[in-house]
Amino acid sequence: MAISPTEFEALYRANAANILGYLHRRGAGDDAQDLLSETFLVAWRRREAVPAPDLQRAWLFSTARRLRLAHHRQHQPTPGLTDTAAAPSRDTPTDTAANDAVHAALAKLNETDRELLTLTIWEGLTPSEAAAAIGLTAPAARVRLHRARRRLATDPTLAAHHDHDRPNPATLAIVQQPG
Repeated sequence: MAISPTEFEALYRANAANILGYLHRRGAGDDAQDLLSETFLVAWRRREAVPAPDLQRAWLFSTARRLRLAHHRQHQPTPGLTDTAAAPSRDTPTDTAANDAVHAALAKLNETDRELLTLTIWEGLTPSEAAAAIGLTAPAARVRLHRARRRLATDPTLAAHHDHDRPNPATLAIVQQPG
């Protein structure tokens, strides 16, 4: 069953700012607003495919992610370069040294694990929502998140910026296991 125009408006109001923030943090830069518009254009055109309310947010992030990756492939200047758009941008609000340490540690992870971590930590998706957004099962996502956090907890780059007496939010959120 297709969502109504009123439901679509509520979907947009509830998620547009989060999707836009995601696109900015994932390196979309000046194209973030256009990609946000494309994301909701897809949702409008595919109103009958928008899932139940508990999966709508994950579906929108999945759509935004696919559009961002396609946009990056289309505008990549030199074939064979690494997917720099897949690495989070450096505009997260932290001190520079800790921010650089977080990005260096995240860069050591494979793209799927990095995406899972950033979707759950920076975008606030649940592990199940993040799994749906990138096409994994929820149990597989939980295992991957656990292993990625364990790797990051022992990363010397992050350890140098993680003071247990005065934790830095940039490093704490990455290495802490959820409640």
